[in-house]
Amino acid sequence: MRTRTLLAASAATAALALPSAAQAHVTLNPKSIPADSYQVLSVRVPNEDDKAATTKVQLQFPAGFASASYEAQAGWKAKLVTRRLARPLQTAYGPVDREVASITWTGTRRGLGRIAPGQFRDFRISVKVPGRAGDTLTFGALQTYSNGTVVRWTGRPDADKPAPTVRLTAAERAHGASTRPQAQTAHAGIASRTPAPGTTARNVKRVAITFSQRLVTGKLDVYRGSTRVAPARSGPAGASVTASFARQLAAGGYTARWRAVVSDGHVQTGSWSFRVK
Repeated sequence: MRTRTLLAASAATAALALPSAAQAHVTLNPKSIPADSYQVLSVRVPNEDDKAATTKVQLQFPAGFASASYEAQAGWKAKLVTRRLARPLQTAYGPVDREVASITWTGTRRGLGRIAPGQFRDFRISVKVPGRAGDTLTFGALQTYSNGTVVRWTGRPDADKPAPTVRLTAAERAHGASTRPQAQTAHAGIASRTPAPGTTARNVKRVAITFSQRLVTGKLDVYRGSTRVAPARSGPAGASVTASFARQLAAGGYTARWRAVVSDGHVQTGSWSFRVK
């Protein structure tokens, strides 16, 4: 689960005036969002330590997020981690067998790469919201300070360190249209995958995925079990990402995991499985 638009320093990091540090929590905003919609959420991280800076933030996702993208932050490097699903998720772009587990932002510890005492920072993510109206999505957050202290925002709503939550409301509709079409400007559709998901193929020397729009860059890795199969050539070209192999793939089950950056800067990730006979 990176919009390459850098936030201005004045917008990305700001002074935070609060009655007391105890009232400052890591939160997700907005607090409520429509179910089954594409949304941009802000992870607001205030610094509660008077003598140390925040240098790393990890957001832990609940189940159901097939993909996520994040906005680039000056002075911060982000890493998105996925986890394997026991049962594939059905998405508008086809079934995926991995979901987003976490995004971790690590700062340079200087300049904009830290959240100093008295400041906060918003880390923005773009997601397709799972769940139904009335559900509450509970995330987790780990906040690491320059002195080594790690604050775990994983508690109940009434705890000292409550977990960030978002409440789902009924899907918005305007003139009879759902929120789904808005996603077309932010996500590229999948035109084809070779071999096709769930199929059994022969004589496979090439694995590829093609999108509905040209890519800025992309990556495709093929795994047999937990072992990556090294390609002879791999990389993006136009609207496709391809992995070509010197020899035909051996018989067995395979998973292709891809990452693509589309023309508007959004990062998309996903995977599909196939078999070779």
